[in-house]
Amino acid sequence: METWVELNSTSRRTRVVARLGETVVLRASLPPLAAVRHSRAVTTLLEALSLWTDGRLCVARSAATLEDCFRFELTDELGVGARSVYYAVEVVKRAPLRRRLDVDALEVTR
Repeated sequence: METWVELNSTSRRTRVVARLGETVVLRASLPPLAAVRHSRAVTTLLEALSLWTDGRLCVARSAATLEDCFRFELTDELGVGARSVYYAVEVVKRAPLRRRLDVDALEVTR
């Protein structure tokens, strides 16, 4: 069974969600990547999760800040995801935020 890890970083926090098949096995809200000082922090976390689950991780990383991905060795200079024995990173586009439609504010024209 494959383990999927989602890394979504904003200016306020980094969200980590790990799934073993369809089951969520880990949810974490960590400081933003800009606040992390050690360059191996993210890769060490991924390696530890890989060892814990005894398999290679499939990591999805949103492409909000590619310089952070490169700084933490999740991508190369061209933005191509890193590969190792422990994980394979894919850089994906962040899904657009859903906005609720305010039906009362709409005018009906005939």
